[in-house]
Amino acid sequence: MANFGRNVRRIRLEKDLTQEELAEGAGISQVQIARIEAGRINTSISTVVAIAKALGIGEGELFSS
Repeated sequence: MANFGRNVRRIRLEKDLTQEELAEGAGISQVQIARIEAGRINTSISTVVAIAKALGIGEGELFSS
């Protein structure tokens, strides 16, 4: 899941979003975004879908290396 977290951070920064903005768009907490980006937690499929939707990308892009 470390690649997933790195990809979330990279794409979030490319889209010039803060963790707070991404969290709000995905309907989850900023703390959860921070933990995901740091690779500290695994996340559910529904959260992956919510993050991808908030970023305006397909879910698969979050897992590419």
